Amino acid sequence: MRILALDWGSKRIGAAISDEDGKIAFPLDKVIETKKAINEIKYIIARYKVAWILIGIPKTTSGNEGHSAMLTKNFADKLSRETGIPQSLADERFSSVEARKLLHSQGLHDKKQRQIIDNVAAQIILQKYLDAK
Repeated sequence: MRILALDWGSKRIGAAISDEDGKIAFPLDKVIETKKAINEIKYIIARYKVAWILIGIPKTTSGNEGHSAMLTKNFADKLSRETGIPQSLADERFSSVEARKLLHSQGLHDKKQRQIIDNVAAQIILQKYLDAK
């Protein structure tokens, strides 16, 4: 069963996919433009035969949900209506920080990081979920 993880942002959405066994997360090659998200996600669902969607919810360091969390939940609701695919929400605190550190440790700096950081953050969110299962 493949799981698609999404790291929602107002301009871009990072995406990662699990292997068929649901053990390993891989970042997708392309970041999804938020304004084209539903159609692009429908394509990903069909291409990878996605059975479940995991959406990262931004929380403050104290665990509260703010404006971004509300926007993410609105997007999740719309995605659910449009696709009918079951979904879960996951705490995404610090996923972008972890992604930045990981990319930096691999020698990728600012300009190159910006191109892939959202997908790596989605990969981190998904891998944590898979590891906890």
